[in-house]
Amino acid sequence: MIHIYYGFGKGKTTAALGLGLRAKGAGKSVTLVQFFKSNKSSELNVAPFEVFEAPESIPFNPGKEYQAWVDKAVSFIEKCESDVIILDEFIDVVPDFVTLEKALELLEKECEIVITGHKEIPELFEKADYITHMDKVKHPYDRGVKARKGIEF
Repeated sequence: MIHIYYGFGKGKTTAALGLGLRAKGAGKSVTLVQFFKSNKSSELNVAPFEVFEAPESIPFNPGKEYQAWVDKAVSFIEKCESDVIILDEFIDVVPDFVTLEKALELLEKECEIVITGHKEIPELFEKADYITHMDKVKHPYDRGVKARKGIEF
C-alpha cells in the first residue's frame, strides 16, 4: 500500500517516521531515504531502522552532484527489500531529479511505501491508498522564527 503525507503544514516527516516506528515495533523491517535533507536531521540520531545516508549538505540550487546522489538513492530503493520504505520529501524530487515514470515504477514495489512532500502530483496520488494533506494554518516561521533543532529538524 502507498501512503502520502503532503502539503505545507508541519508533520509530514513526523507522521511518516511514526508509521515506521509502529511498523518496526510490530517486527517489520523499515528503511528511510530522505530527499532534500542533509545527514544532520535529528531523527537520524535515533532512527531504529535502516537509513540511506543523506548528503552532508544540500546546495541552495542542487545540480549534478545532487543528481548523482539521487540516482544512487533510487538504485538503493529499487534493491530494497524492507517491509516498509519511507521516502521523505520524495514528491519534491519528481520530476526534476526523478522522472515521473521512474517514480511510478518505484511505487510498484511489493511493500508498504510512505512518501512525503509538498505538491500534488496527480499520477502519484492516483496510485496511493492513503493520502493525508497537511495544511499550515499558523507557523512560527511566518514570524521570522528559524527552524529549531529537535523540533523542525
